Amino acid sequence: MIRISSLPLIENPGLFHASRLILLVDVLNVGDAPRSMREYIKSSHGGFVYEKQTYMPITLTGQPESLIANAEKGILFKFDKGFQNLYTLDANLDAAIWHKKLYDMTAYTNDSSIAFEKEVDFIIERYLSGYREYVQPENTLLKIPAALPMIGTKAMKGLRPVRKI
Repeated sequence: MIRISSLPLIENPGLFHASRLILLVDVLNVGDAPRSMREYIKSSHGGFVYEKQTYMPITLTGQPESLIANAEKGILFKFDKGFQNLYTLDANLDAAIWHKKLYDMTAYTNDSSIAFEKEVDFIIERYLSGYREYVQPENTLLKIPAALPMIGTKAMKGLRPVRKI
């Protein structure tokens, strides 16, 4: 059993492309499913409840380029009784790295079966309670201010001139 929290985190695009096997970790909100299906997901697929919503951890492994390409198209999760949910990734590698969703699993490349420990507290802390929106950085290198500051053109208010004695 592999602990996700102990895997090396991918922190830049260079590490991503240098890896032979990548693990993508995220959570899927299944709160709109019927109650019986939510209970089934909790018991069979490692689901858990956080702030009155049912979530299921997603662990996808693959080669770097194919993993991002497949997640961009969308991965359909089908459950029993006709319930299904579509997971998509916006194919923004910087956002996935910033959200700490990618791990290097090159050490497990030759393993035929990979299983992960259930780390609910780690998943909640990293992907739900600690979630922050990714802000796309601006592409401009130099930005000229709209109004250049003028020094010494206005009198300062609240001060009186000093009298000469």
